[in-house]
Formats: sequence, C-alpha cells, structure tokens
Amino acid sequence: MSQLILHVKLFLLVMSLFILTGCATGQDTDMPWNTPQPWEGSPTIPGLPTYQ
Repeated sequence: MSQLILHVKLFLLVMSLFILTGCATGQDTDMPWNTPQPWEGSPTIPGLPTYQ
C-alpha cells in the first residue's frame, strides 16, 4: 500500500511541475506569428498554368 501512495505522490509532484512550468512567458512581440510570405498573396501558384 505504501508503494501506491509513493507513486501517487510522485505523479502529483510531476503533474504540478508541468502545470507550474507552462509555455507562456508573457513576452509579447509586435510581430505576428503567421506573417504571410510574399508568394502566398499571389493569385496563381508559380509554375502552374492559369486557366481562365
């Protein structure tokens, strides 16, 4: 029974460390994460013929 309690305590300790060390740092930047590339705004895909 004491092995089970030890494993539960260890599991809770590891889970609490995961929760306390989250990914968010709070350092916001002005640059958006999904900045479109210059070729993404073009109406056609380069190298493919256009059908109209």
